[in-house]
Amino acid sequence: MSPLFRRGLIWLAGLAGLLLALLLLPGKVSIWIDDSGHTYLTDRLGSPNEGAIELEPGDLSVAWGGETVGARPSKPGPDAAERVLRTNDPYTREVLEARDDVRRGELRSGLRTLRRLHRQYPGRPEAAWLLAIVERRRGRLESARDALASALHTAARMPPNWRRRAEALRGEIEAEIVHAQSAYMEGERIEVTTSEHFRLSYDHHFAGRRFGDRVLELLATARERMAAEFDATLAFPLEVRLYTKADYLQQYKHRFGFATVGFYDGAIHVVSARQPRGELLPLLIHEYAHAIFEDALGGHQPFFLNEGIADGEEEHARGRKQLSRGEWRRLLEAQRAEGWIPLASLVRDFGGVKGKRALLAYLESRGAVELIGREHPGAMARWLARCASGEPWEDALRAETGWDVAALETALLVEVASRFPDDPLALADGSRGAGAAEADAAP
Repeated sequence: MSPLFRRGLIWLAGLAGLLLALLLLPGKVSIWIDDSGHTYLTDRLGSPNEGAIELEPGDLSVAWGGETVGARPSKPGPDAAERVLRTNDPYTREVLEARDDVRRGELRSGLRTLRRLHRQYPGRPEAAWLLAIVERRRGRLESARDALASALHTAARMPPNWRRRAEALRGEIEAEIVHAQSAYMEGERIEVTTSEHFRLSYDHHFAGRRFGDRVLELLATARERMAAEFDATLAFPLEVRLYTKADYLQQYKHRFGFATVGFYDGAIHVVSARQPRGELLPLLIHEYAHAIFEDALGGHQPFFLNEGIADGEEEHARGRKQLSRGEWRRLLEAQRAEGWIPLASLVRDFGGVKGKRALLAYLESRGAVELIGREHPGAMARWLARCASGEPWEDALRAETGWDVAALETALLVEVASRFPDDPLALADGSRGAGAAEADAAP
């Protein structure tokens, strides 16, 4: 039994005893806790110890990084216990609402609230903690580090356990920044080429004549295609980094559970050969689509629409504008073999799907976006615009298509079956619907 788990059991037993005492003792019993973490149960009026503050019983359940803390903090971010008590404190309430926005994928709204709270309440650490967590996951390491550094410097009352956890997290982020810089630059001569809309960097492996200019031309083409398709571009210069395949795998293979040749984390990272031929443009279009998506929604959720848009645009650039019959057949076989991945499980990310399952997740995502495009032409562009204006993404999807995620999945399953009218089993498979897929995924 781990020490942390053993402490958790002891703490739960103590909490049960306190709650039982509240039921048995006469009069009004209150719970107090001091800066050292000592807890007091009393029916007397006033503080039992200098510096102690009164708690509600539920406040004892607040945890920081999985450890019970000995002073009353407001509720921290995603790494804290899921069950927390909402209080009448306006700051705490807004922090929790921002956290809920982030969990729903409404990242733009959540980040806006957290940044405002961090500015307005520099002496309180909770918004800074959650802001650091979110920015780190977005790949904005410097922003995450700065938020934590600010909280550690200005927080008027940060319990020791909180401070230790924040300092440890800041150290992890700083190490990631150093690794990212040294991994990309150590021993290499970095070339930088810029345009109005892009800042391109690459090492000496690519330093052939006019290489940077040719890649900037491809990036301009990617930007023009996305503007034509979705009426959306970025208002800021986008950083783009190119790697040889060997360098890319060495630096980023650990980040994914399946093979990749590029990703977007606030900057575009892609594999490139020495000569930027037809293979590079589709990759740049794919990652630029992710950049447009994040700019509109403030994050990567819903992931299946994010990847469906990007993968579809990449395939269009390769001359494959629709799923092939063989790809629709793979979707049918996945459904028939009870291997279908519910779309609802692909909202947050593709976590937990590897190998062929990852390929299936991409295929389902692209199929969903293709179905929307066929049944509701222009809907995805209008959906992105709605999301960019602050409308919750599923409300925007329902407004443009009449579907929420479950209804979209049902329509996709029916579409899969309709592709094979001569298959006597296809119709039966398609009639199972999204509810059956959800039941398959239930534990």
